[in-house]
Amino acid sequence: MSVTMYAILGFAMMLILTAVLVSGKFTPSIPMIVIPIIFAAIMHPTFEDLSSWVTTGLKGQVSNAAMFTFAIIFFGVMMDAGVFDKIVGKMMLGAKTVTAVCILTVLATIVGHSDGSGATTYLIVIPPFLMIYKRLNMRPLVLMCLVSITAGVMNCLPWGGPCGRLAAGFNISATDIMVAELPGMIIGLICCFLIALYYARQEKKRGAGLEAGANSADLFSEADKTEEEKALLRPHLFWFNVALIVIVIIAMFASGLPTFLCFMAVAAIALIVNYPGTKMQNERLKSYAPTVLTMVSVLFASGVFTGVLNNSPMKDSMVEVVSGFLEGSATAHINTVMGFLWGPLSAIGLNHEACAYTIVPMLQSIAADHITPVQAAASYLMTFVPQVFVNPGTAAMYIGLGLAGIDFKDHWKFTFKWAMLICTLCFAGSVLIGVIPF
Repeated sequence: MSVTMYAILGFAMMLILTAVLVSGKFTPSIPMIVIPIIFAAIMHPTFEDLSSWVTTGLKGQVSNAAMFTFAIIFFGVMMDAGVFDKIVGKMMLGAKTVTAVCILTVLATIVGHSDGSGATTYLIVIPPFLMIYKRLNMRPLVLMCLVSITAGVMNCLPWGGPCGRLAAGFNISATDIMVAELPGMIIGLICCFLIALYYARQEKKRGAGLEAGANSADLFSEADKTEEEKALLRPHLFWFNVALIVIVIIAMFASGLPTFLCFMAVAAIALIVNYPGTKMQNERLKSYAPTVLTMVSVLFASGVFTGVLNNSPMKDSMVEVVSGFLEGSATAHINTVMGFLWGPLSAIGLNHEACAYTIVPMLQSIAADHITPVQAAASYLMTFVPQVFVNPGTAAMYIGLGLAGIDFKDHWKFTFKWAMLICTLCFAGSVLIGVIPF
């Protein structure tokens, strides 16, 4: 099979998978398994090759699956024990309006994403804010959208994965890339706040907010809980549980320990202290099982997709075909053309590692007389990365979807346009002020 055919198969697989996921006719794990296997079969690999591709992809998801499993258990215990009821009730005293909640969502995401991890951001921001959104009759889709676009912009930080991979691919400093992309990043964050204000207005039109005469502190009282839910409350352990939350956040940021190990440890402690005894612990685990099973199956299924795409001849062939096509075109404007294409390519599932280590450096070498490695890296980051949390191949996004109780198709349709707008404005603004050449 020719290089061109492999490339066509790769692009077709990404487009078809995205279209099927957005259609919402199947649970995400099914097309993520079936479609890559069908396309792999077209390439006539040996069983050993197919096994190697898929196994490599699955290995990349093991830590994500472990983290998600025990994070759900930990936050589930915290919610059952009533910790978030009190925390969110206090937060509502300072954020009594829909507008304040939307702005606070963006601010919390900026802080939560300061370690560069999308999974950590979703785990920190979604659980407490989801309670606020529901009590104020705001759509969880808005929460997921605001967190995703803000985390996408913040993902350009020099210690984040995307910037680090680009720095390695070009053998340049991540700090230099950050300096070049900073104007675009500022534009992106301004867009996030403006979108938050827009949705605050839209949600108020839909009737969101406190009812007349209602007290925000009363939104999280025990009055509306069932007897079973009241039996699970642990008000006498509130400060102990808060300490556990603080400890796990500090551990994720500062300890150097893998995130999944942090959550495994605190989940075990939380269960032992809050719900002692085998019977009660088993009941709690069974209550969290549906959420865990659904999302872990998606994570492993995405490993099949990324395994086939990245380890088969598809990826290298796609790189070769794209670079060959652009090499024969007007090289002076390659960066501009790709600047407006990275966003859509990210949204349909183009792999970031393939771009950072191969495609972007290759494109820069083709247009070396017109753009420096730092400029090429910066223009790619500000146009590809803000879309990463609508990318069907991004494992962290599914963690957020699971926590918020949202389907991928709804999130993609709701968020894509805003992420695309941010990508376009970041790039256009950087070109206009002269940071990135046209």
